[in-house]
Parts: sequence; C-alpha cells; structure tokens
Amino acid sequence: MTDIAQSYCLSFPTNIDHAKKSLVLSNYEERIRIEGIPPSLGVALLKRINDGGTINDAGKGGDDREVADTAAAISAADDSISGLEGAAAERFLRTLVQEKIAARPTRSTCTGHELRVILDDHFAAWNTALFSHSLWTSLAEGSARPAVVDGWLIESYHFIRGANARLSYAASLCPDPRIKAIFAHHYVEEYDHYEFFAQSLRARAIDVDDVDRQGPLAATRAVLNMARKAARTDPIAYAACSGLMESTGSDADRARTFYGKVAEHFDKSGSGFVRPMIAHVNLDEKFEHGSVMADVLDPIPVLTVEHANRVLQTVFQFKETLMMWFSEVQTHYHRNPFKGRALYRHGRGNPPE
Repeated sequence: MTDIAQSYCLSFPTNIDHAKKSLVLSNYEERIRIEGIPPSLGVALLKRINDGGTINDAGKGGDDREVADTAAAISAADDSISGLEGAAAERFLRTLVQEKIAARPTRSTCTGHELRVILDDHFAAWNTALFSHSLWTSLAEGSARPAVVDGWLIESYHFIRGANARLSYAASLCPDPRIKAIFAHHYVEEYDHYEFFAQSLRARAIDVDDVDRQGPLAATRAVLNMARKAARTDPIAYAACSGLMESTGSDADRARTFYGKVAEHFDKSGSGFVRPMIAHVNLDEKFEHGSVMADVLDPIPVLTVEHANRVLQTVFQFKETLMMWFSEVQTHYHRNPFKGRALYRHGRGNPPE
C-alpha cells in the first residue's frame, strides 16, 4: 500500500486559516474554502500529507488512478481518518491537486543553487510582509511615538550586537571547512557593527551602559536564540536564516530612503541620530553581505528534498519570530518608555525613635 507521505506533498506555503464550520486554506495569493468534507478530517488528511512534505513545486500532480490509489491508502494507513469514506478522501485530494495545494513529487534531490532560488523567491514576499508591519510603517510615516523610536533603536542595537552570539557560534560549530570559512569571514566583518547603533543611541541622549544593563526584550532574545539553534543543528539552515536577515537590508537605496524619512519625522532637533545607521548600510553594501547565502548554497551539488524542506521550514519559522519581535518592540515601548538608571529611596512607615 502506497504511503501518502511518499505520494503527495503540499505546496509551500499552505496555511489552515480555520476549520470550524468549514475548512479554509490560504497561500500567498488566495483563500480557498473547501466544502463537502468534515473540517476535522480534512485537517487530519493535510497533516498526514505534511508529515512527508518535500520542497515546494516538486511536481505537477498525478493521474486519476494515482489520486484514487493514494486516497485509499490514506484511509487505510491512518486511524485518525478511518471514518472518512474513500470517495470523500479521493474528492478532497483531487481538489487539493486541482487547486495546486498538493502535488506529486518527481525528484528526491535538488542542488544548493535551486534551493537558494526558491529561498530568494520567498524572501521577496516575506520582506514585503515584514516591512508592512505597523512598527515599520509608523516609523516611515512619522506616526510612531518617540518612545517607540527609542525602543526600535535599543532593540536593533541588541540585535546587531547579537552577531557575537550567533555568528561566532555558527563558525565554531560548522563541520564543513568551506562554509566555516564563509561564516568566519562574515563574523570578522560584522562583530563590531553594533557600535553604529550605539552612536545613534548616544545622539538621542540614551546611555548605552543603561541599555546594556537592562538587556534586550524577550522577543529579541528569541530571535537570537533561534539563529543560534539553527547554527547548532544545521549550517545550511543558519545560512538561510542569515540570508533572510541580510536580504532585509540588501536594497541599500531603499534603506537609505527609509532612514531619511525617520530623520525627517523624528529628528527635528538635528541630533543626526540617523547618520550612523546610514553609515552602517553603506558599509554592509561595500562588504556585499547580501551574497553570504549564495556563497554557501550555490556550490552545493546535491541536497535531499527532505533536507531542503527542513531548511525552508526553519527559515519560515525564523521569519515568524521576526514578526513577533516587531510586535513586542512596538507594544512594549509604547507602554513602557525606556528609562535609564533609576534610584529608589526606601523608607519605613514607623522609623525607630
């Protein structure tokens, strides 16, 4: 009996929007409501397929006989969907194929270059989503509170300083000498870039020692820790996460335009706090940091699709963590403006005579 995990895979991304009265799926382009199947059983089928998912765009789908055979195998192989009649499973799977949500994989390997091209395509869409977050739009439009501007600078400082926690880790743990050399070279170029953001903080009269003493937000630590986990488990996954981080600033002209808007809206006093960040963009452009992921992936002659899929899943989760980070920065500093060192005087209600 053919296992569904070996027969079909889900295209990426496929999200379950809700599964109450009806099953609604979505991808980058549309939302698809699927009727005629109990939503809970449809979700079980999707999970079964996802257990054996491979890299997206792996195939074009199978013929009618393959769909029917696979549907029968689903019902026979999984107790959680044993109540689903074979005909319903077949119709559901056929719908997934027609809507290009599921496909039959046609290969078991890919090259590093092919994976990089897929990642680059996703990064374009993910960067649109990342920089549509209200933290960034409020900074560009001038509607953010000054406390949020301070918080954005503070957490960016912690994030950039975190290169010492993640890049050194990636270089030291990487078992591949070629990739280790790329990480080490990137680290040498990146380790002290947090000083640009320290200069911006000082220009806004924020004491960097106080910032260091209080430390980053939990979400900032989560971003750094997820990068470190990728470095610990898979250097290729770390390179992909690094590629996403570098792609957010790879368009230097767009970054300079954004910083110009921040200066226009939030630097009426002429402190020049934006200038160090522009200098950082210029330096990264000179170092060509946007090419690190390509340098790692393009020479790799073969990867299993399972490995490639794990890389894609890791970097997608990293993107989701970045989105949560943006939300926490905005919410926290909106409610709790940064305060430097504070002294509290404690007294007794009934002091001794």
